[in-house]
Amino acid sequence: MTRTSTVSLAALVLVGLLVAAPIVATVAVDGAAAAANQSASSASDQGGEYSLEELKRNGVRQNVDSVRMGDTSDIMYWLVYWPANDVFASPGSDEGGEYLPANHSLGRDTVYLRTWAFSDREETVHMVFWNKKTRTVEEGNTTVVEPYAANVNHVTREVTVDRGRPTVPIDLPNHQSQKRVTMWVEGKDWARWTFRHKSLATTKPMQIDSAGDYLGSVIVDFLLWIVLGGFAVGSLCKTAIDRAGDGPGYGLTPWVIGLSLATGIGSLMFFESVAALVVNAHIVLSAYVVAIIGIVMLETYSTGVSKAMFFQPQLTHAESPTGDDAFDMLDGELEDARIVRGTDGTVSVITRGFLPFLARAFGAKARLYNAERLRTRVNLQNSKWDELFVADPEADEILHYEPEGWKLETPPLDREHIGTYLAIALAFAVGGAGVHYGGVSPWLVIGTLGGGLLAWAAEPVNGEAYVEPAPVHIRTAVASMFALAEDVDDAKTLDEAKKQLDRERVQKQRKIDEEVEDHDRTLLEEMMDPDEKIPAPTARSDDEDSEVVDRRRESSEGATSEGGVPSDDD
Repeated sequence: MTRTSTVSLAALVLVGLLVAAPIVATVAVDGAAAAANQSASSASDQGGEYSLEELKRNGVRQNVDSVRMGDTSDIMYWLVYWPANDVFASPGSDEGGEYLPANHSLGRDTVYLRTWAFSDREETVHMVFWNKKTRTVEEGNTTVVEPYAANVNHVTREVTVDRGRPTVPIDLPNHQSQKRVTMWVEGKDWARWTFRHKSLATTKPMQIDSAGDYLGSVIVDFLLWIVLGGFAVGSLCKTAIDRAGDGPGYGLTPWVIGLSLATGIGSLMFFESVAALVVNAHIVLSAYVVAIIGIVMLETYSTGVSKAMFFQPQLTHAESPTGDDAFDMLDGELEDARIVRGTDGTVSVITRGFLPFLARAFGAKARLYNAERLRTRVNLQNSKWDELFVADPEADEILHYEPEGWKLETPPLDREHIGTYLAIALAFAVGGAGVHYGGVSPWLVIGTLGGGLLAWAAEPVNGEAYVEPAPVHIRTAVASMFALAEDVDDAKTLDEAKKQLDRERVQKQRKIDEEVEDHDRTLLEEMMDPDEKIPAPTARSDDEDSEVVDRRRESSEGATSEGGVPSDDD
């Protein structure tokens, strides 16, 4: 994906989201309001028998908010509630609850009445649900705009007040759009409260009357979103892994824990707002499942990735067996890395992390430019590394690596990019208008604009990697050294090593001669000595081999004989 296509896509998505958000919000609110109004059979657009002034009238507030008490009465009432975002609350218990202040928006569909009672009694509680609107009326020759109470719905509840200090639940109808509420106890005009009510979106009733309705709801609400989202996320993740070689590399557990914590903390802190934003919780649940599918793909699949170990021997000065200056290896340094081989033959070093993964997915690489010179490669078996590379002992560092990343850079304001800047200005204007007129949440506008600007200005940056390899013949030298060490492992000087090599060669030749002699003797015995009267030859000792070596070395006088070695003077 090029920078131009990324900018264009970000601008289109930005404008589309901001244009669609107010429309969706308006349709959702209007639909919920229509459903609520349709369920209110006793609603009256003209306000019926209740005037706006009467419905706005509140009871006499005492020192404690929500407490009501008459001047000549010894009876006291107060309303309590449990906040909707307190998921660990125990609504309706004898202890707990908060005093309900005036004009507070109640999220639950139940409010609780408390009082002191010396005996059981029955009470009638009246509740009027209404909205404040304006209308145009004619007064003489002029017209004026006046407020009035619309969509009035009067509900009564018969409750029993037990002796003592009871907590009496008062159930409210479900309202998906906000309603004003005027509540009072019959016969006690001073026991009067005004507040607002809007049910949580998760309390919206569902029309499921049969198994077929349930199955259809599951398919439409969950299965369809999961299947479509799973295919889309799977295709996107496969493309990203093919380009990046490997995923972020965090593992499944951190992803699942982080995703669950983010969802849980967000629900606990903003339960009301989340429930109001996502009218149907199936969208969040389906998105959670689709996110899990994407996480599994990113953390499970890879292409062309191997684990490499880079080894750099540390050389120190030493003295050879002959007394000359030499080198010894007493220390060494190790550094591991993950490398990926692309389909084009290039080799790149990769690192773990979400931002480097995104950079690789958008084409950035930390290419190992001298990969063709890394011939000192050894395959490793039964190891957590796949291969071993030997670096030059005199190199300043084993592996020079700067990972791929991102930088923020905006294109110049010229004729070529003027269309993009105009689209961004239009997005800001539409978002500001949506917030001003209340058609869209400010957080949605801020998040959309911020994400779009970040996608527009961010540009992937290539990294770099370099290794100074050891000489190509080091593998042959090391292997030869190990093979030679098996024959001269007891030698402490170079002369002793040469003698041991000569002795080994003589022993091998002697074994061959003995095999030939045994074969010839067997044939002669069968032909000429069937009674075995001829004595068999005796085996030679190692001392005889040493004498043979010494005689050959003395007789050669600097020349190389059959089966011998050069002298020290060569």
